Amino acid sequence: MNIIALLDKAKLFPKKTFAVLSDSEKITYGDLLNSVDKLSVVFNELNLKEHDKIVLSTEDKKSFTEILIAAYRFGITVILLDFNSKPDRINSIIESAQPHAFFIDGNLKSAWQLDPYKVVEIKRATDNKKQFFKKIFSKNISEPTTSDSQKNVYPACLNLIKETIPQYPKTIDQSGIAYIIYTSGSTSEPKGVAISHKNLFTHLQTLSKAYELNDQTNILNLLNLYHADGVNQGPLLALNCGGTWLSPFKLDTTKLDLIYYAIYKYQITHFLVVPTLLSFFEKYHEGFEDSFQIPEFKCMISVAAHLDERLWKSISSIFKVKVANIYGLTETVNGSVFCGPGDNTFKFGTIGKPLDCEIKIVDENQQAVKAHEKGELLLKGEHIMPGYFNNYTATAEVLIDNWLHTGDIAEMDDDGFIKIVGRKKSMINSGGFRTQPEEIEEVLMKLDAIDSCKVIGLPDPILVEKIVGCLKVKRNYSLLELDTFNYLRAHLEPEKVPHEIYFVDDFPIGISGKVQVDKLKTSILEKQKAPLLKSVKTLDTIINTAAHVFKVDSSEINELSTSNSVSGWDSLNNLVLITKLEELFSVQFSTSEIMIMNNIRSINTIIAKKLQQ
Repeated sequence: MNIIALLDKAKLFPKKTFAVLSDSEKITYGDLLNSVDKLSVVFNELNLKEHDKIVLSTEDKKSFTEILIAAYRFGITVILLDFNSKPDRINSIIESAQPHAFFIDGNLKSAWQLDPYKVVEIKRATDNKKQFFKKIFSKNISEPTTSDSQKNVYPACLNLIKETIPQYPKTIDQSGIAYIIYTSGSTSEPKGVAISHKNLFTHLQTLSKAYELNDQTNILNLLNLYHADGVNQGPLLALNCGGTWLSPFKLDTTKLDLIYYAIYKYQITHFLVVPTLLSFFEKYHEGFEDSFQIPEFKCMISVAAHLDERLWKSISSIFKVKVANIYGLTETVNGSVFCGPGDNTFKFGTIGKPLDCEIKIVDENQQAVKAHEKGELLLKGEHIMPGYFNNYTATAEVLIDNWLHTGDIAEMDDDGFIKIVGRKKSMINSGGFRTQPEEIEEVLMKLDAIDSCKVIGLPDPILVEKIVGCLKVKRNYSLLELDTFNYLRAHLEPEKVPHEIYFVDDFPIGISGKVQVDKLKTSILEKQKAPLLKSVKTLDTIINTAAHVFKVDSSEINELSTSNSVSGWDSLNNLVLITKLEELFSVQFSTSEIMIMNNIRSINTIIAKKLQQ
């Protein structure tokens, strides 16, 4: 199967819904095909050719999906970049990938300083009625919109195409690169995972087989489209099986009721989750335990991070639903080893069994180990990336004789089930986002006050791992924690900013001269045992705790502060805040209470009432 075959198949059901992006925004398969045809003309007008590279970065899911699939049909390589990426990261990736054009949100052109490049700005009208009245009552007479002004604006440029005659290649080179996702970007040698058309579309078939998908499948996937689990197991997986992808609202863990209601409203069959979201479900589910008890629903599919066995069993028990656990890497498109949903591959506490690929577990001498012995997990299959883009050194380190060295330590039981028991690599998996600590360390070392640093991951019941920055400050220099956090927010995507920072006098150094990470982790864990000091007044305690969690000065928070006005108050940190407040005040919040706890005043009111009971 390839992109041409999938789009040809879609011609058989043009009126069927391909994607639901809100109650008022849907894409039919016919809409998608029409946009793909028109975009082929746009690509030609931009003088783009097969194997050329474009950067795609937009908050608009509809534009993202149309451009992505059209680029695949044209044979163009898509570089997927999160719209939260910072200029330093962008410059590093541009230097590495040398893209031929950018399809990005309008505000990113100046933010990323892209004036010298060929840019198509994505601007989709969101409120036509508002624009209509604005034109009528505006006192300023604006210049009429011209064809030239719309030529480099998407989707307005599609309206300039009067007669659509597709201009894409008749065949697509299956060895050509479909997309590149950079797992690090601001380091001296960026690592861009390059996935070929063969890798991608072969693996989509595997996923469809593993999950037993068909044209009646409704996939709820709210995950980030700039990560493999979001894009491939959302719109691409729906296209592959002829089903429907649903992403009707933004993933917001303070509004879990939207997810619960969506299962019934949209007759969801498969729901993609990360373990962090399951932690929210476990904590806040009162009154929603039967949310997944509809005839159509098949399973939850946990991806992107290790799924703790206790949490796994708890969710399965609370909601009376099967939770499949999938193991894979960005380098393997998505999965490789599947625990469920089929009974023959399902066993709690494991990642299941391989599907459509080979595995072996080896010791330090690269010799296969026996059952119940630990070793590094290696993978081989048609879904394995050909390499990191233009980074042959990094590729040679992980791809040896066509075997991908995952860096994960595993063991196999007598029944062939695989369990991950540790990790060789330094990568941190926090909240479903994989982060290279070296990237954060490089940014930190640009601060004049820092002598040395080490970024580590520590176990966390909500995030799986939390990112911790350990800093040694130069003699005669001073560095404030809040100033460090403000600096990091300005230079890193939100999910890469450390959750905690600790200042150390010295790092534990081994004989080889390297930091002894295990000793450092033990030291930090000891420091974390110190309790958070309570304030005298309830409101003061809430504000000080919020300031501690969000990494801002307490003077920046008051009773009127909301999640929209305080830096760092996102969905994940909101759960961290609520959990800490429960510990401090010895209270338990209900699901209905957490739904309205998005401002300091409501939090204070709820806690005050509980303390009076």
